[in-house]
Amino acid sequence: MIKARIPLLHDRHTHVSFYAALGQAADLSACTGLKAALALLKKQKTPLALGRGWRDNYYDLPRAELDKLGPAFVCNVSLHSFRLNGPARELLAGKFPEIVAGIDDQRWVERNLNRIFGLFTASGGAGAIPAYMSHLAALGIWAADDMLVSSDEAALLLRKKYAGRVTLWTEPDCYRKLGAAGKAAVSGLKIFTDGALGARTAALARPYKSGGRGLLLHSDDGLKKIIKSAGRLAGRLAIHAIGDAALEQAVSALERLAIPAGELAVRLEHAQLITPEQARRAKKLGVCLCMQPNFSEDSASYGDRLPPRYLRLNNPFRMLIDRAGFIPGEDLVFGSDGMPHGAAAALESSLFPPFPGQRLTLEEFTAGYCVPGLAHGWLDLRLDGRKKKAAVKVTLSGEQAGGRSRGVW
Repeated sequence: MIKARIPLLHDRHTHVSFYAALGQAADLSACTGLKAALALLKKQKTPLALGRGWRDNYYDLPRAELDKLGPAFVCNVSLHSFRLNGPARELLAGKFPEIVAGIDDQRWVERNLNRIFGLFTASGGAGAIPAYMSHLAALGIWAADDMLVSSDEAALLLRKKYAGRVTLWTEPDCYRKLGAAGKAAVSGLKIFTDGALGARTAALARPYKSGGRGLLLHSDDGLKKIIKSAGRLAGRLAIHAIGDAALEQAVSALERLAIPAGELAVRLEHAQLITPEQARRAKKLGVCLCMQPNFSEDSASYGDRLPPRYLRLNNPFRMLIDRAGFIPGEDLVFGSDGMPHGAAAALESSLFPPFPGQRLTLEEFTAGYCVPGLAHGWLDLRLDGRKKKAAVKVTLSGEQAGGRSRGVW
């Protein structure tokens, strides 16, 4: 048993405004079978029952079963795959015909995630953000990067109330629709090059077990144009790239553009299946990697779709640190994507992952995942390597704790 005290977390890849706006959507993330998921959806008493966190590696959501419910719309835990039942299609056909027509076309889905997210969050607004920030703080997360702020209301609230705690990113289309004040609140732009492993749309160099290699969302020339445009708009760019094929396209585009480091700061988001050669090239370019230790669990969960080679190579932190020279806290930083949030889950996935090559030391975790210092609070840890468990006591100080310290194991 190891005991330690570390600072609160800075979750550098999550979706504060999106998760806050989801409000009362049924959380299916703990469901391991269809029966439990359907029961939670049935409890929804809204015209359109919303569900999030469906894990398709455990169970399918057959259309025939979903159609027995009232209107229902379910989002996969990956945030890249959806199920819309028959009653919901009838309900939404008049107001959202494009979503109804395109929701079964995975390529259309990957290119229109913002529009789909907008439907999920239509009933929730910026007013839910303060309660959600308090929820994150109680889980040990003091600061966060919101990777998809999509409204002026949310952007301005986060900038005013949480200055120094929340960094705002958004996609180019959302950025162009913001007002001048909303644009000023945004620190950087985010673009997608591929999808997600959960949806089998992360772009791979070798096929999935079921066939296919995922989706590259842009041509090589198209991606270069988007990167150049993003550089002119914001000066900071986050590039979503999960599969090794997507990472190859992204790194190659950056090499060909040869944009000076002072002109465009680039983060590669996720980078789960980055190869040693791609890592060395990214390091040479001065690219920062923002990765999710909780995604190491994909090596245990996605044996149904990924060949063994990819299960072993997922989240290769030891290669990145020991061989490619990435430094936690400098050009290697960590977040959760909200899958799930919380210090305990982050520590367990970092210190006790499925494969040794995914393991971080506590010092590396602290450097890449924590805020500097203990001014706002701290985490007291009990780490049990034999049971692979992390017990965490969150202590908050100052205003967030109501003027006093608090903590619960």
